[in-house]
Amino acid sequence: MPPLFGQLFFLLKELLRIPLDVLSRTMTRVYVLSSDVKAPKDVLWSVVSARKIKLESSPVVEMDTESDPDRPGVYTGFCRYGERSLPFAYQVLEEKPGEAMVLRLLPEECDPVYRLGENYIGAVAVAGDGQNSTITNSCELTHTRFATRLIMPLTLLRSMQTLKRTAEARAGTGGQTSSEQIKTALLTGALTFASFFALFGWSTAAILLGVILIHEFGHVIAMRWTGIPVRGIYFVPFFGGVAIGDGLAKTEATRGLVALMGPAFSMLTTALFALLSLQNPEPFLADLALMSALLNGFNLLPILPLDGGQVLKSLMSRMPPASTRVVQGIALAIGGMLAAAAGDYLLLVLFILVAPGVLAARPPAAMVPAPLSHRETMWLASGYLATLAFYLAVISGLWGDSPLPST
Repeated sequence: MPPLFGQLFFLLKELLRIPLDVLSRTMTRVYVLSSDVKAPKDVLWSVVSARKIKLESSPVVEMDTESDPDRPGVYTGFCRYGERSLPFAYQVLEEKPGEAMVLRLLPEECDPVYRLGENYIGAVAVAGDGQNSTITNSCELTHTRFATRLIMPLTLLRSMQTLKRTAEARAGTGGQTSSEQIKTALLTGALTFASFFALFGWSTAAILLGVILIHEFGHVIAMRWTGIPVRGIYFVPFFGGVAIGDGLAKTEATRGLVALMGPAFSMLTTALFALLSLQNPEPFLADLALMSALLNGFNLLPILPLDGGQVLKSLMSRMPPASTRVVQGIALAIGGMLAAAAGDYLLLVLFILVAPGVLAARPPAAMVPAPLSHRETMWLASGYLATLAFYLAVISGLWGDSPLPST
């Protein structure tokens, strides 16, 4: 299973457990997640057991702790996010060097951002050989707030990815090679084509896959322009695709541009398909133009995780965080209701998957991209509205004149 699918499955599974836990009044929950790592076992262990380490994340996180001479097994210090240092403390309950470690977070000595509940017990185990390894990360937590039930799966997933990247960077194996990226795209593309074929037939499936690929190329181009390393393009069965970068945008201007460039780049091919359809009676061209306009226009809806939701998030970067979450939460709720009313339960599941990120508390200041300037806000808003107007015009011009193929 490609890593992206495994991550989505983990998030979906944990989200579906939330209503069951609430109904049964289950407060303590155990989370377990594993991942393959392209690094020797001893390198991976040196990362997960380090007391002082700079982690490969965006922004870079640096943990700096020392043993407390008065309390055996207790380590206190800081986690640094850029220029900001957050108090951090934990106690090692059990350790088998080179194999596994169990620790307990000391919430009363940590910054509030780490206080996700009571009795936080974490465990990490490594296995493997001199070339490849596997990390299993688990934690047990007694929830005291509903929001932490949404946040915890994302927190564990983010921690796993950070440890994996750091170990691979130390081993010099970080990132996918071009051939690996192509293989991943082909595999996920084949699975996605099969899912669309089952729903719509082969011709519509082929159109969808092509339109999605062009859309994701737009995101890739924007990432390269702004200096964000590209990890690859992944297709997601029944949903679409996603272009993933190795790192986060440092500014909201960058994030907004990367989000908008998917639909914006697709304007070129959509316009070309539409013009060709006017000169050629072949219905396939009109179908291609309409499908491209529908997919990209839909992606511009101001609902996370759609591109329009990402653009809206950047445009609201100067608003208070609480107000931003309220607006995004309302948009997400409306999107969920529309998906349910239309009978699109796959889309509804997608909205549920992103709900924890929308409702999560604000991350440390050093992890928040620099907000848009007034000039950048004007340009991004203008670009968004112009792109949306283009797709609405294409849809209104082609709708009803080009029946999409069903077989």
